Amino acid sequence: MLLLFGVLGQCGNLKTNIMAELETEVKLLKKEIYDQQKIHDRIDVAIEKLTDVSNSIHRMLAVHEEKISRQEESIEDAEKSLEIRRTEISVKIDELHSRITTNTKEIMAVASAQHIEQNKEIQKIKDELVARVGVLEKWRHVLIGGSIVIGFILHKFINFST
Repeated sequence: MLLLFGVLGQCGNLKTNIMAELETEVKLLKKEIYDQQKIHDRIDVAIEKLTDVSNSIHRMLAVHEEKISRQEESIEDAEKSLEIRRTEISVKIDELHSRITTNTKEIMAVASAQHIEQNKEIQKIKDELVARVGVLEKWRHVLIGGSIVIGFILHKFINFST
């Protein structure tokens, strides 16, 4: 019986040892589960924060995309306005160039006609002066010739030596 008690005692010790080991393992598992629960809680908090940050980033991106699209629209509008003004200025420059060319041609034509007219007037005055000078020269020659003849006649008929 002793042997039986001894075997039973060993069995009891064995059971106690197994129970103690199982309790230790259960406690270790509970501690690991508790630690993992903390890690999971921290991961959940980190995930929530990352979700908040992600949402904030999405909102900022949406705002920036809106701003960029508005700026692109305003740039397109400015480019269209610039192109319209460039076309208008080009038309105005062409018109101004045409007017300048026309005015230059008209001024040159008037100046040429005036030059021709003035040359005719100058030639007319020159011809009149030549004619008048010619008449005056004839009279001068006639007067000088007449004076010489009268002087010669007077010299022959009047004796100045007496």
